[in-house]
Amino acid sequence: MFGLTFEKLFLVAVIAGFVLGPTRLPSYAQQLARSVRSLRQFVDTTRTAAERELGVPLQRTEWESFDLRQYDPRRIVSDALSETDSSARHTSAATPPLTQTHMHVRDAEIDEEATLVRPGQKYVVAGTSSHPRRILIASLPDDDPRRIAAQVYSQPTVSDSSTPGSVTSAPVAAE
Repeated sequence: MFGLTFEKLFLVAVIAGFVLGPTRLPSYAQQLARSVRSLRQFVDTTRTAAERELGVPLQRTEWESFDLRQYDPRRIVSDALSETDSSARHTSAATPPLTQTHMHVRDAEIDEEATLVRPGQKYVVAGTSSHPRRILIASLPDDDPRRIAAQVYSQPTVSDSSTPGSVTSAPVAAE
């Protein structure tokens, strides 16, 4: 409980013995015992009042028999994802195609994301700020504006065959 071990409690007791001294230590120990008793009495009365008002017995053995792992967020998410995957397979043929308006809005979002991509960037962050998704830029299609914006071009080189100081005009994509 609270990361307290027997050794830590013993150390606190020894330090309290030195700080309080032998004359005040017994009175403080009695006061601590009274506080613990009153706390236990408060918990017991609260438990009995809750049992009486709810009509449900709050016994530890009955609560331990419940499978509380079903409320684990990781388990809930994994179950929901597995249900979504199986339902997506069955309903993929039933989903209507995107209209021109939806495709225009999606293209605008992709273009906006492309303005935020820097050359050499490996991932693009899509989605909302509360649920961001990292998308590997290498997994995007070759004509995607985000992938094009992330391409790194090599520095122009001086050509040896032409006049001194001339530069090649076509950038070379480095991947």
